[in-house]
Amino acid sequence: MNWTTMLILVGLFFWFVFEAFWDLDNRKIPIWFSLATVIPGLAWLGFTVSSWAAVLMAISIGATELTRRSFLLGFLGIFVPLTLIIDFFPSLYSLAAGWGILVVLWLVRVLGGADSLAGTALLLFYPTWKMGAAILAGMFFWSLALLFWKYRQDVGLRIWTIWKARAKGDQQAGIGAYTLAVFFYGVYRLIAH
Repeated sequence: MNWTTMLILVGLFFWFVFEAFWDLDNRKIPIWFSLATVIPGLAWLGFTVSSWAAVLMAISIGATELTRRSFLLGFLGIFVPLTLIIDFFPSLYSLAAGWGILVVLWLVRVLGGADSLAGTALLLFYPTWKMGAAILAGMFFWSLALLFWKYRQDVGLRIWTIWKARAKGDQQAGIGAYTLAVFFYGVYRLIAH
């Protein structure tokens, strides 16, 4: 692993640790916390892959603000740039698919805005399926940790209730999932290289 990759991973890890503690304490993350990782991620994508891909991603991310005024315009603003990225930059398919999934989860209120932007920032820096897998693993293990922490002895009953009744679980702080994702991806990069 080169020094640039390691410095980016360490920086992202410590930023997400800070965000996770903030999220657990305040339950609301200011937008600039998310932009502190998304903007450098867009710059990195523009510098390392393509400035056009970075512009298309910026349009797609910015279009999320349109969904409040007009769902159709916002939806088109989000997904038309993603389609162009897939068409013109096939190597970024994992980035487009990851952001598409994260934004849909945000639109249906499964994830918060900061959560979807945190995952997107990771994919902007590392647009690979391996980072996508690390994000999924981080979400899974963070959710389990929160479930065990909150329900302790009744965790089995809570999982059964959510599973059988399709009950919506309590929305919990989610930024810790991305901290775990950075950790998992960093460990993978250390082992693989």
